[in-house]
Amino acid sequence: MTVGEMIKERRIELGLTLEQVGNMTGVSKSTVKKWETGYIANMKRDKIALVAKALHMNPTVFIDTAENKRNMLPANLIPVDLWNENIMLPVIGRVAAGISCHAEDNIEGYEYAPKDIVSNREEYVYLRVQGDSMAPMIMEDDLALIRCQSSIDSGTIAVVLIDGEDGVIKRVRYGDDWIELVSENPYYPPRRFSGEDVLRIRVFGKVIECKRKF
Repeated sequence: MTVGEMIKERRIELGLTLEQVGNMTGVSKSTVKKWETGYIANMKRDKIALVAKALHMNPTVFIDTAENKRNMLPANLIPVDLWNENIMLPVIGRVAAGISCHAEDNIEGYEYAPKDIVSNREEYVYLRVQGDSMAPMIMEDDLALIRCQSSIDSGTIAVVLIDGEDGVIKRVRYGDDWIELVSENPYYPPRRFSGEDVLRIRVFGKVIECKRKF
C-alpha cells in the first residue's frame, strides 16, 4: 500500500473530509487530495508529523524507503502510539444557543485528549477561551476540555449560556431558588439570578481541564 493509499484509508476510517485533514495540517484540501493520489510523492518532514497526528498514526508508517527515513525523520525517533493513548476532539471557538457539541460549522480544528480522562460514553469538546474573567486559573486562548452535560453540582466550573447568548466559563453556585455565576478574576463581580430568572441560565457542559500552549 502506498503512502497516499494509507492516508486515504485512514481518513475515511475516521470519517474525516479532505478539508478537515487540510485544516489540521495547515494545507488546502486539494493538497491532501494530491497526497492521497500520489501526485505529491515526497512529503516534507513537518507535514508527515502533522498528518500522523491528525490521523492517529505512527509517523514511521509513512517511511517506505531507507532514503526517505534518513532525510525526513531523525534516526533516534521513538514512535508514540497516539491512537492507543489519545482521542481526537473538535475545538470550537464559541458556544451559542442552538449549537450542539459537534456542530460542524462551529469547529475550528482538532486537538488530542488523553483517553484516561475521556469516557467514550459521553460527548466532549475543546472550547477556546475568550476573555479574562477566569484568570489566572483559566487564561484567554486556553483550550478548555468540556464534558457536554445539562446539569452540574454546585461549585463546579462550567460553560453556561445566559439568555441564549454565547456561552461563558464560570464557577456555578446555587441554592433553593438562586444561581450565582462567579468569576475567578476579582474585577468581575458575581452575578446572581433568583426566582424565575434562574430559567435564563442553561448549562452547556462541565470544564474538566485546561490546556495552555506557548
